[in-house]
Parts: sequence; structure tokens; C-alpha cells
Amino acid sequence: MRRLSLVLLTFAATLAALLAGPAGPASAAAAPSGPDVSSWQHPNGAAVDWNRVKAAGQSYAFVKATEGTTYTNPYFSGDWAGIRSAGLLRSAYHYARPSAAAGSAAAQARVFAATIGTQTLAGTLPPVLDLEETGSLAPAALIDWTSTFLTTLQGLTGRTPMIYTYPYFWTQSMANTSAFTSYPLWMASYGTSAPPTYAWPTWTFWQYSATSSLDGIPTRNVLDMNRFNGTPAQLAALALIDTGAFGPPTTTVDTVVDGPPRLVTAPGPGSRYVPVTPTRFLDTRSGLGGQGGRTGVALTATLPGTVPAGATAVVLDVSVVKPSAPGWLRVSPAGQTPTTTALNYSTGQSMTGLAVTATDANRQVTLTPYGGVADLVADVAGYYTSAPGAGGHWTPVAPTRFVDTRSALGTSGGRRSGEFTITVPDSVPADATGVVLDVSAVEPTGAGYLRLSPAGTPATTTALNFSRNQSVTGLAMTRTRGRQLTVSVLGASAHVTVDVVGYYDSSSATGSGYIATTPQRFLDTRSGLGGTGPGTGPITVTLPVTVPQDATAAVLDVSVVDPTGSGWLRVSAGDVPPTTTALNFLRGQNQTGLAVTGVSNGRITLTVYGKATHLVADLVGYQTAR
Repeated sequence: MRRLSLVLLTFAATLAALLAGPAGPASAAAAPSGPDVSSWQHPNGAAVDWNRVKAAGQSYAFVKATEGTTYTNPYFSGDWAGIRSAGLLRSAYHYARPSAAAGSAAAQARVFAATIGTQTLAGTLPPVLDLEETGSLAPAALIDWTSTFLTTLQGLTGRTPMIYTYPYFWTQSMANTSAFTSYPLWMASYGTSAPPTYAWPTWTFWQYSATSSLDGIPTRNVLDMNRFNGTPAQLAALALIDTGAFGPPTTTVDTVVDGPPRLVTAPGPGSRYVPVTPTRFLDTRSGLGGQGGRTGVALTATLPGTVPAGATAVVLDVSVVKPSAPGWLRVSPAGQTPTTTALNYSTGQSMTGLAVTATDANRQVTLTPYGGVADLVADVAGYYTSAPGAGGHWTPVAPTRFVDTRSALGTSGGRRSGEFTITVPDSVPADATGVVLDVSAVEPTGAGYLRLSPAGTPATTTALNFSRNQSVTGLAMTRTRGRQLTVSVLGASAHVTVDVVGYYDSSSATGSGYIATTPQRFLDTRSGLGGTGPGTGPITVTLPVTVPQDATAAVLDVSVVDPTGSGWLRVSAGDVPPTTTALNFLRGQNQTGLAVTGVSNGRITLTVYGKATHLVADLVGYQTAR
């Protein structure tokens, strides 16, 4: 325990030193630096003195762990412990040995994960795949190999891995693919003022020298040195020692939701949104999609033909119907390990939510339930594409409540059942191709569900399921007709609130686009990732480094886990007071929902109102202005 306390104190001192560094973009001289080492840095078994490395002004170190499936660096465990003990941040890397052998990529990822152990401790940078050899694979096969390794490793460690490579290898052996730009980039490039990034929006680490020397490391003139592309605070956040924590409770009032998350635009490239007529393509109750009967295992389904093969992401309404036990549902491209949750559910509780996910090359997605058996239903609402001229850009509006049956805002007052028509504010043009709303069913008298559709069009897909006295909120994306929508409350009656978040324009020349990323967990108060809990009040966290610093909007899956009572969760930009709600929850009932929120200096704030709860957040994508 004394040693653990010393380590924690050392990390606290390291973080304080890091945060005292420059606040602007890191220059070559000021950028946090560190070496990467392997057995070559232990000539004749000599040890590295990591305390002297730290004293020499270094902030972190990379250490080789494994190579292929049969080699483990004999000095890895000693260096791994020594780096942490010295108060340096640390990352482990795997030297890839690609081959055509079946399962080689997954097998290497499993060996690497087993060797490096827990990757969610404070002070741990993302694990790295070192790509320098082809194993005689052609680019297409090597790209597939790399994808398998990365997704397997992420599923095993819970961290989004980083890619190390060098320019010639990437452009020639990897065919300059843009398939991995959601993974942080560590580029080796010598004798240049900055490394090339190709399709990546930026680089994360730069190996700028292979002929350095450093006090504490026995070898001379054969040491790799690296720079981090960011501030010391950003480096600390990437290493999971960002000091997010719950603040004091901001309220003790136990009430219902109050609107949608914020969304503003940010510069950068992006895909445009194309709404489609909502189409059901999976329903295990009827066998639609080739899948019949309740299930407790993963199901893969093919999207309708309205979604092209080149879509960068797809927007779905997914439902779990009458599950036999509590659990959660995840959605992913077919063949990939699902890492983020789309829905939580309780025994017998049907749940529906909006999900955004990438697809595979065959336009397939996989739905995986965890816990019990249930019927699964999925409808496609639209897709994102980078095809020239297709779709519309996102245009944010100030979050505005325009319907509230409790106060007769925008419609007649009182709980509603059946259909009624509402008109979105003038901030949404009549020719908008789609509108994004935050919808709530408040204090329902019994079980039921809520649907949205363009005025005069039959509603075919569900936006919300609700139970008696259970207030529920969800994000919804739909077309309008002349800025009018039909709300259908089916089953028991409920109060209804609707807020507009933004819309998709009718051209591709304005507004902001969407960048899909590999789903990445960056907050889990159960394990101390990004903050500790359970708690109430605000917790501010830094988004993963894959989100550019100038991005101002993020798409997230947010969850409340094991709440101690009822309450609600709001999400906002890091320095913006929260005014709208993402989720409602009851005691002991886990809830997950999609949220779109503004970002301030790479940070967001989650605020719990009511009773204490654990929080989990996963990055799904982000918005940019181009």
C-alpha cells in the first residue's frame, strides 16, 4: 500500500507538472517528449534508469511488449513497472507479423492483450500496433488483417489502439487507405518539420529521430525519440489521468426532462446526411430479415437498398421487445466486436432508441443483446455519405422547446393519446431534408410508445417506449412536411414535450458534416476512467484525442448505471450551463441514449440531477463545418 500511495503521489505531481506547461499548440521545443524502447536498449542486460529519464525532462515512454505470437520482450515487465514507478506515462506496442494464416491477426491481438494486462489505469496511453512489415500480404489483405487486429484488441482492452507506421509503408503497403483515420496516428518521419498525416485529420505522436541519446538509457545514438501533438493537459487526458470528478449537487429536486443537447459546428471534413423513408429491415417476431424468434445471441442483417454501399454511417431505430431478463443491446458493423451500448432494458420492458453506426462493405450491421432473450426490431432512418452532391449538412439551432402539453405550448394541454399535429419553429426552413428533435413522454398513465412522422404520413417506426409513471427522453431524426409533424401516442396517455436541436439543409454547401469514428469509451466512473462515482452534480471530461481540438460537436452514447434513485442527466459543452436533458432514470434502472452535444476546448460536461449514479460515455462521432 505504501508503494501504491507513492505511485499515486508521483502521478499527482506529474499531472501538476504537465498542467503547468504551455496552454497553446505544442511547438517542437515545448511538445511533451519521450523515448520508445525495446530489448535493444538493454545491451548485455543493462537496465534503464527510468527515474533519470524522468529527470531528463521526459513525459512518457513506449515499450515493446510482443512480436507475432511467439515473442515477448524479456525486459517488458521490468520496464513497464519502472516507467510507472518513475511517474512517467506509458504505452505498450506490438510489432506486427502479418501473414495469411487464418486467425493470425486476432491471435496476435490476444497475445498482446494478455501480456500488457489492464489498460485503464491512470497514466496509461493507448496500446499501439506497430506496422512495418507486410508478411507478403497484398494491400487489401493487409488492410483486412489490420482491421481484425485493431477491433480485437479494442474489444479486449477497452481502449482505442494507436497505429505506428512510416510514410513509405503506409502509401505503398497499405495503399494510403483512409480506413483507419479514427485511430490515433503515431508517424515515424525523420528530417522533416512535421510528419505527413495523409487522410488523418492530424498526428498524435511523431517519431522524429532514431539516432538520439538520453540520460538513463544505456544505448547511445540509437534511440527513438517522439513528440506529442498537443498540450500537456491533452496528453494527461489521453493517459486517463484527466481530473474529471463529480462536483457538488446542483439540485435536489426530482423532476422530469427539460430538453435536448446542444449542437454547434466545427471546421473539418465530413459526410452529409440523407434521410430515407423509415424502413423496417429486421423483426424477429415475423422473421423479417431472415431472423425468426426471440434471441440472446448476435444477429446480422442487411440494410435496405436505400442505403448505398458507400455510406459512411447509418442511422437506425433499434428496439428490444419484451426481454426475459435485464441486459443491454449493442450495434456494430457486421463482423466487428461491438464496444458501445445502444440500449439498456429491464425484464419485460420494451425499449427503443436511436443508434448511429458504421456498416461493413456488404451493408450489414450486427445487433448483439447481452442478457436474456428478446425480439429485436430495426428500422433505417437515414445514412451519411461523402458522395459528391448527396445529402444535406447539419445546421444547428438554439435548442428550443416548441411543444409541452403540460403548459399547452404548441398544442392543447393535458396528457395526449392518439395523433396530433405540431409545427416546428421558423428556424427550420420548409425545405429542410430532416429535423433533429429531443422528444419526451412525461408521466404516462401506463405502458405505450410514441411515434413521429411527416404530417399526413402514417407513422411506422417508434421513437420511444414508456411504462407507467416512467418519464422517457430520446433523440429523434425525421422528415417534416411544410415544417409540420404528426405525433402518435399509442397505448396509455402521456404528456409530451418536443425540442428542436437542428436540421439538415437541402444542399451540401452549408452547415456541418459528420465524421464517424471507431466507438471509444472515454468515461466510466465505475472503473475511474475519466472520473470517479457514483455522484451527482457536474463532471467535466476531455474527449478522446481522435476528436480535433477545434471540433465543437460530439455524438455520444451516454449511460446511467446503477442509479441510487430517480433523476435525469444533462449533457453540455464543457463551459456551458446545461439546459437540456439526455436521459431520465429510476432507482436501479440502467439507461442509455444517443446524445449530440456542443464541445468547448475538447471537453464536455455531464450533470446528474436527482440521485447519485455511475456514468458511462462512448464517442460515436463528431461534427465538423465542412
